[in-house]
Amino acid sequence: MKRAVVSAFIAVALTEAAMAQADLIGQAIPASPENASILSLESSPELYDMGGLGASVAAKYAGTKRADAPFVSRGRHDSEIYRQLSPSVVIVVTDKSIGSGSYIGLGDIILTNWHVVKGFQKVGLLFKPPTDGTKPSEADFEIAQVVKTDPAQDLALLRLASTPRNIKPIVLGSESDIQVGADVHAIGHPTGEAWTYTKGFISQYRKDYEWRDEEGTHKASVIQTQTPINPGNSGGPLLSDDGKLIGVNTFKAKGEALNFAISIADVQAFLGKAAQPIPSKAPATCKSVKLYEGRDRQNIALLVQFDTNCDGKPDYSVVTPDDLTKPISVHLDTNFDGKTDISVEDRNRDQRWDISFHDVDFDGKIDLVGYHPDGKLTPSRLDKYASGHRY
Repeated sequence: MKRAVVSAFIAVALTEAAMAQADLIGQAIPASPENASILSLESSPELYDMGGLGASVAAKYAGTKRADAPFVSRGRHDSEIYRQLSPSVVIVVTDKSIGSGSYIGLGDIILTNWHVVKGFQKVGLLFKPPTDGTKPSEADFEIAQVVKTDPAQDLALLRLASTPRNIKPIVLGSESDIQVGADVHAIGHPTGEAWTYTKGFISQYRKDYEWRDEEGTHKASVIQTQTPINPGNSGGPLLSDDGKLIGVNTFKAKGEALNFAISIADVQAFLGKAAQPIPSKAPATCKSVKLYEGRDRQNIALLVQFDTNCDGKPDYSVVTPDDLTKPISVHLDTNFDGKTDISVEDRNRDQRWDISFHDVDFDGKIDLVGYHPDGKLTPSRLDKYASGHRY
């Protein structure tokens, strides 16, 4: 049974007919030590050998930034980006279309576009075969659950049932990595041509950009690039020159070399906020209703609970402890499964939020910690959560 399903998915994924799609192809996290560049002089010295000009020339430019060194072997550098990162780019398959996705870790999470998975709770994923040029097999096929979406920004998260074999997550960059004129790279599956690499540069960074498609109006900060992008690249990574994910390739406009990727700033904000839940949806006429206001079960705090999706169950709770040394906290159940997946604290009780904890993949474990220097409910930056660390 599985083999038949896999064969069908592979057939869809690798045929041009399946790519008859529309022209759409489709709060920054500071880099932590483990998010340092994966393409550096220390990690890949062979990429910075000054074009093979010898030790004397290499010594002359020792300590010089790669971008300033005039004899860098650019082709080898680009090949290394593809070699290291292409296994982390998947084909996302539904019975309507195919797209691309990026494995970003955080509990076996795939990042892609909402329009790629719209209307589906589960999708098929094809991972790159170990040998270049071979077609995916049954061993390369996985099923993923759609766990979080934001239609307005055209973003979605998929969760794998298990960690993929020997595949490293693509490192998330930051907004500071978005520089006009900088080289960028894309890996995706344009018109069914699997694991295609393209390269270009950033033409402009446009914040709060609006665009329309057959699904409606979207708004996000986008990276404009002339990097070639086509149907099938939807949801795939736009990569900085040091191999970090700085955007999600999403759509192209009419005209030459007008391609757009949703910026890493919006991706990071999406990871840290409550988004449209999957699969539960609030009715169009639904309004938030207060279900309870009174003492908690331990009689040590004031508890206020709201139902935001009209299912009669609380999914937004505010806790104000009697002990003035304890923080006021908000607990959100964004996928309506009866469990908290985001907790936010006002630690000094000044009516400004200070810190938050996020279960991105809804597995009951904290993945990210958020910081709120502006006091708003949505964090300004996020870091990977370290178990045992005191926050």
